[in-house]
Order: sequence, then structure tokens, then C-alpha cells
Amino acid sequence: MSDRSILLLLFLISLQSCSVFNSGLKTTEKPTDSEMVTSDIDHFYNAFDLAIKDSGKAEQIFNKYYFKKGSKGLNDFYKTKIQSKKKFSEFILTFKYYYQSIRMDITDLKDLENQIKQNFNDFEKLYPEAKFPDVYFLVGKYQSNGTISKNGLLIGTEMLARTPKSDTAKWNDDILRISMERKHIPVTVSHELVHFNQDKMKDGNTLLWKSLREGSAEFIAELISGETDANYKKFKGKELKVWNDFKNDKNKSIWNSWQQESKSRPRNAGYWMGYMICKAYYEKVGDKEKVVKDILSIQDYSQFLKESEVEKYLQNKFGT
Repeated sequence: MSDRSILLLLFLISLQSCSVFNSGLKTTEKPTDSEMVTSDIDHFYNAFDLAIKDSGKAEQIFNKYYFKKGSKGLNDFYKTKIQSKKKFSEFILTFKYYYQSIRMDITDLKDLENQIKQNFNDFEKLYPEAKFPDVYFLVGKYQSNGTISKNGLLIGTEMLARTPKSDTAKWNDDILRISMERKHIPVTVSHELVHFNQDKMKDGNTLLWKSLREGSAEFIAELISGETDANYKKFKGKELKVWNDFKNDKNKSIWNSWQQESKSRPRNAGYWMGYMICKAYYEKVGDKEKVVKDILSIQDYSQFLKESEVEKYLQNKFGT
């Protein structure tokens, strides 16, 4: 794969959804039952060192020392995100400087475990019937910072590795643009934890349905961690325009265009719109526990939109 092809892949990856909802989820009863699994990162760097020394056999090396030794989480991540050992190996070798530069920042994540567990505890207080899965910290090829499977939360740590001390001088511009700060890992985990608990929300196929899936994960993650997974600064001054566009599209199946950046909308407008609908509903109801329970058991998305009175909320907050 050429550098140009890989960079195009990175650009497309940056437009993809971070989360996938799956049925048949593994159930755990308490936050303390959840395990933080980091063994896949160690296996990755063992394979990485060998592959750098013998790049001609990189694919076989990563297969033997990374994928075959992988956790349940890595197996799931491979099936849904990585998919090709050949492309994975080519990507890692092309950006070997990057992966080497973040090594010390992702091989030890113990300093973040307390915050993750605290966020889990806070979620249990808001939603006592919550399920708490294992969290798998993985290394991918810049396709997802987080997703879920029936086995737990799958966190792509290579996308969450930037620190104030990172030497980014040799980082590819696309990687630098998409990369997220290491301290953001607990927020991403919180976002995915909410997705893991969306099994009572009715399935659908409209923009409104998908926006509320993603936006509710953003909103509840903010309640328990103080931040959203995405940065919505670019929406300033465009709030009512995005809402007006959304009103025309909400019953259509056009999710991709609401992820991609355009002249009229910043990237991930679908996430932001769902997040705003949830915030509007919260401002109206006021009771955190009731709001979280209502959101995580939505059966009629159009009715929830109506009850949120989001247009009134946005006009009051952003109108002139």
C-alpha cells in the first residue's frame, strides 16, 4: 500500500463512527467486576520489535505474536475494524516512528484506572441497572478510538496517545490531526460504556435514531466524566442552521453525510444533534436519574424528540 493510499485511508477513517452497537452483550453486575485488560498492548510491542528487524515477515510476525495471542477483545476488534493482517502490517511499518514514539505512553495505563472506575461508579449511581463490561486496551491502525462487542469495550489506544510532551515533529499531519490526548481515554471509555447499556433502546434506521444513539452516549458520558468524547467547538454560531437542516433529514437514512464535514456542517453533526436533543430533554426534566433511564429506554424516537422541545431550547440558548 502506498503512502498516498494510506493517507487517504486515514482521512476516510476520520469520518467513520466511533461506535457500533451489538446485541448479546456480556453482563457484569458491578463496576468492581470489570477488568482493565492491557495485555494486547504488550503483545503488540513484542511483535513490533520483531517486525522492525524483519520487515519482510511483518505480517507473519504480527499474526503470531499479536493476533494469535490476542484477547477476546482483540479478536472482536480484528473482525470489526482491522480485518486485514496484511494492511495492518503495512500501516504499522509505514508509521513505525509514530508507534515507537507513543510506546511509553500506552504501555502503562494504570494511572487512568482510578478515573475510569470512578466514572463507572458514577454511572451506576445514575443508572442502577447498568452492566459493566471488561475494558480492552488495544492497538489498531487508526480506525477507531472506541467501539463495543459482546465481550466488552474496545479502546484503540493508538488514537489516544498524545501528551503535552509528545514529540510530534515527525508525525504524519493526518495522524496529528486525528490523534486525541491520552488523558481523554477515560472519557472515551465512558462513551462506550453508555453504548454497552443501550440494549433497551429500540432499534431503528433513521438519522434521528442514530443521532440519539450517539448523542445520548455523548450526553451521559458528560454527566459521568465532565466531558464529551468529541470536540464541538466548530458548532459555535452554526447551531440553528444545523438544527434546521436536521429537521428536514431526521427521518431519512443518511447517517454518513451527518458524520462528514461539509461547507454547512462541521464533522459529526449527527452526534452533536443527538447530544443537543438529550441536553434539551434534561433541561426540561431536571432529574438526572429519570433522564438517563428515559434515554436508555427510548421506544419512540420521534416522541422523545417532541418531548425534548429541542427547538425551543436551541432558540433560547443560541438565538439572537
